[in-house]
Amino acid sequence: MLLLARWRGVGALKTLIDLTLISVAACWTWLVSFSQLPHPGNPLPYLLVVVAVRMLLYRAFRLDLISWMNVSRHDVLWIGVSAILGMPLIMLALLFLPDPFTVKDLARPLFILLTEPALYSLLLCAARITARAACSTGRGTHRVLLVGAGDAGHAIAFQIQESQGDYDIVGFVDDANYKQGRRYRGLPVLGKINDILKITENRKVDEIIIAIPSLPPDELRHVLQACEQTGLPLRILPPLRHLISRKADLQTLREVRMEDLLPRPEVILDHAALTSYLGGETVLVTGGGGSIGGELCRQVLAAGAARLLILGRGENSVFEMEQELKELKSDCQIIPVICDVRDRNALERVFQKHNINVVFHAAAHKHVPLMEKYPCEAVKNNVIGTLNLVELAVQYKVAHFVMVSTDKAVEPTNVMGATKRIGELIVKGFATEHNTNMVCVRFGNVLGSRGSVVLTMRRQIQRGLPVTVTDPDMVRYFMTIPEAVQLILQAGSIGGCGAVFVLDMGHPVRILDLAHDLIRLSGLVPNQDIPINIIGRRPGEKVKEDILSSAESQYAEKTGPFFMAHAKAVELPDLLRQTEDLCRAAEDGKDQLVVNLIRDLIPEFLPDANPAFVTQAMAPQLPKEFSNGKLDTPCEC
Repeated sequence: MLLLARWRGVGALKTLIDLTLISVAACWTWLVSFSQLPHPGNPLPYLLVVVAVRMLLYRAFRLDLISWMNVSRHDVLWIGVSAILGMPLIMLALLFLPDPFTVKDLARPLFILLTEPALYSLLLCAARITARAACSTGRGTHRVLLVGAGDAGHAIAFQIQESQGDYDIVGFVDDANYKQGRRYRGLPVLGKINDILKITENRKVDEIIIAIPSLPPDELRHVLQACEQTGLPLRILPPLRHLISRKADLQTLREVRMEDLLPRPEVILDHAALTSYLGGETVLVTGGGGSIGGELCRQVLAAGAARLLILGRGENSVFEMEQELKELKSDCQIIPVICDVRDRNALERVFQKHNINVVFHAAAHKHVPLMEKYPCEAVKNNVIGTLNLVELAVQYKVAHFVMVSTDKAVEPTNVMGATKRIGELIVKGFATEHNTNMVCVRFGNVLGSRGSVVLTMRRQIQRGLPVTVTDPDMVRYFMTIPEAVQLILQAGSIGGCGAVFVLDMGHPVRILDLAHDLIRLSGLVPNQDIPINIIGRRPGEKVKEDILSSAESQYAEKTGPFFMAHAKAVELPDLLRQTEDLCRAAEDGKDQLVVNLIRDLIPEFLPDANPAFVTQAMAPQLPKEFSNGKLDTPCEC
């Protein structure tokens, strides 16, 4: 009841103020229109008519219900409409007033039609805008600098100004020359991105908010580096569509997009041209429940395949992918297949039952440290599984075969990379021997794939734990899941006899820089909000990966954003003999023998089982922030 009484009291006060302003506008109009007559007479009849008409429209348009604290251009529009509609009503009423208030006796009757509505609109709008400005003027103690004076910056400035929080915006920074020195929403543009450090010091800024959600990754990095020099808390706001749909507010950080972490623009190709060969075909995707395999299944479905076989060893991931694809209401027949690629008999039954035209082989063991501990398992999955599929693809005359490999297969120093290199040789050997369309695609690190370095770091950041990096000098090539799938589809459409396709991924990224970027993009300050710990290189890890070997680089062909390398010839009988010995040793669980046989099969394989880990004695050589905090699971690189 108290709140209701208070609300009614405020409403009555606003109505009283508006009534006063309407009367002032009417008095002023009388003064300029009638007071110059020889006998102006009593102004009261005229004032009563104007006030009565205006109050009638005031109630009809419910102008008393407009919130002065949140007045907008739409509210101003309704005031303008009421002002215009009041003109003919007032003129009509004046026809019935006694002289000298009749319109016919006025020297300038149109002056009333212009003066009174203009004053009415001006006074009522001014009262509301003044009240809103007085209540929303920043007086908070938390001083904020906005980066970006575009639409997003204006929207965020509005939200902060209208909120009752403790924020006070000091101004904008923006690199656009025409914006320098101008004011937006009453806030000045104080300079450019490179001036951020000086501005924050001079204006005693407490926090920086980046309000340019559409900024390209390379420009975003430039902004982040400029902001990080200040040592201030940093936040990145979500896209405006999220603000409009109320999916985000000032307390919500924009979700980090994978493409933000690339050192280059994301590669986007013509999907229809890449997938034309899939229309009406039966397609088998191994590892169909994984990150890459799952995206492949989605693209195959979109390409109009007749039947899609989702093959995987884990029933949960296959089931979930099947359910997801069925919800898309496609004409494609979706067939889940629970099968281990190492089981030749079960795999052959799949080929016998279905007339498979295209095979995308994405099933593999991929984690370097784990495969160093279990080399026999790496051989079983990555070598035996690939051999089974390739042999069956040749036997059942599959038209397109694409195997997913990795940059770790180039001059490998770990078991996982070496087994993938053997898989590449198997594809090359069979493709050459049988003149079959079989190719390999070689990935860098796939951002956002299951178990990837980014997901590990994000989990650490979300839990407030230090981000772990194995080596401060370690660099990797990166690509997104859509790019990885485009590479597979491109390779399948072009085809070849054992060729290796590699995406031009630009220059490699330091994992330490990636950790900094990911922390900044999460709205936090590296080594202030989230520490970074250097934990030492793990078994099998290289400091730098290569996407092509020295021999491949000499003959690699550049096709758009891709390289196509033709591997050297493979003597298939010799390869199969060595592979048979390797597979037998793996089945027998002889780890050391497996490593020795891999070395015989891949002469460039240089096992690195005992890298130099960072020790306490080495810690003083590293920055302080690298040795503080609790360790979490190290990142998979």
